[in-house]
Amino acid sequence: MKEQRKLLLKILTMALTVVYLSSCATGSSLVTGLKRDAISFEMVSIYHSEPSNYDVVGIVKSSSEMGFGEQHNLDLALEEIKKQAAKVGANGIILQNTGEVVNGGITFISNGYGGGFFVNTQSTKQTISGTAIYIAN
Repeated sequence: MKEQRKLLLKILTMALTVVYLSSCATGSSLVTGLKRDAISFEMVSIYHSEPSNYDVVGIVKSSSEMGFGEQHNLDLALEEIKKQAAKVGANGIILQNTGEVVNGGITFISNGYGGGFFVNTQSTKQTISGTAIYIAN
């Protein structure tokens, strides 16, 4: 019984380490206009409606599912979409879509002695997409 507890503690420690190390977001960009020099992502502004006088740089999107809660996932996805826009020189993003995708299932973790336990592996992915734009000062 003592060995099973040690094994369970090791498995939980490894699982938490994987979750911690992978709490990040992914994203992509598709340049459809004029690509500019990259800027710092902190300089990218978010717009809910179209501002006046802007140039379209491209399409950007991001998602995150490994944060600690839905709000943390949304924050990570927002930071990632700004990074994607900044890479192509956009200083703004017109938000097009935000949402979530639920993925999941059940995983069996064996203890190596003919037993084990089931783990719910359901996760919610927060997604954001938009139009990367450049606004001249």
